[in-house]
Amino acid sequence: SLRIHFPSQTVSSPGQHLSKDASATPPSFSVSASALHNLQFPNNDLSPVSSHTSEPEQQALNDQNKPTTSASSASQSANLDLGTNPLTIPRFLITTLDIDPPFPSFPVLGPVLHGMQADLALSTSYMGDDNVEAEKQFIPLEHDARLNLGEDDEGEVARYMGPAPPGWSEPHRYVCLMWQQPEGVTGDRIREEMGWGRNTDGKIGAWERVRFDQGGFEEKFGLGEVVAGNYFVC
Repeated sequence: SLRIHFPSQTVSSPGQHLSKDASATPPSFSVSASALHNLQFPNNDLSPVSSHTSEPEQQALNDQNKPTTSASSASQSANLDLGTNPLTIPRFLITTLDIDPPFPSFPVLGPVLHGMQADLALSTSYMGDDNVEAEKQFIPLEHDARLNLGEDDEGEVARYMGPAPPGWSEPHRYVCLMWQQPEGVTGDRIREEMGWGRNTDGKIGAWERVRFDQGGFEEKFGLGEVVAGNYFVC
């Protein structure tokens, strides 16, 4: 239900094997339309920031039709009114965890937080694939830049760290999980409440990553049920 996109390879099937080089850079993601069925979308507004513009004349050229919450319409492009509050737009959080450190047979250091992206929204540039059923469409996710802390904000709550299992270890599993962010939860708030400061480049220390309390994190921010997920092996 979640695809993990690296520059040279896409993880479509759970358990796909990747090399360290192939998975070294921060991934992007796309989510299946069927995974969005049971979500609550405030004001039925699925518009991410890519359709937002500060130029009224350019905005007037955009299609004024809003999508509904069905899977078929979620895979269509949408536009965003200039007056829309960015905090009311459905946004998503994705964590990437190594669940096998230091060894799959003895994962006492796990999970290790390898990356966290927040304030992701459904892409408006994706028009859908006419050759694929609506239920099977995968919609790209993109960072909602209106919630940036500044020009240096890369959209990563925790900077992505590529796989680096010990040379004598079996391959590790790297799990990517996606939630819909509850109202009021932003990347900025997560950084501050986790004690990671306002690091717009996503830098956090090693001790904040090792044995990451994923369950406590979910409870702290009221994340609810996982919307989509996938994992790769490296």
